[in-house]
Amino acid sequence: MKKIVIALAAAMLLFAPACRKAASDDEAIRAAIQQHLQKSGTLNLAAMDTQFQQITVDGDHAQAQVLFRTKQEGATMQMTYALERHGGEWTVLKSNPTGGQVAHPPMDGSHGAPGAAAPGDSSGAELPHLHPPTDTAPKPAKPR
Repeated sequence: MKKIVIALAAAMLLFAPACRKAASDDEAIRAAIQQHLQKSGTLNLAAMDTQFQQITVDGDHAQAQVLFRTKQEGATMQMTYALERHGGEWTVLKSNPTGGQVAHPPMDGSHGAPGAAAPGDSSGAELPHLHPPTDTAPKPAKPR
């Protein structure tokens, strides 16, 4: 009986640091995604509830499935983020929509969503609900 208790205690000591590291990675990945979203400005995060559904870490690479739900209408959008660790910091490499009721705007900054007005377009088309404001001034053409 005494040997079993000692073996369990030893196992707990061996696995405790791994649990802390996994929790630390999860927190760092959540923070990296939140920072990425705030920096890109493609979502109105104040109007959304964000739920991290699954985070998978494989060495210096990670994948996170995130569900966004609008606070008022309850529409959802699910995204999968691919991340990479550089010097102890997680960075979002890319994101892909994986389901939901709302399409995420392109990550390259082009917002060619149906019904969205192009910058400088005065046709009266409205941007989708929760879309961040865009610069409405036309950009001058570059001479060739």
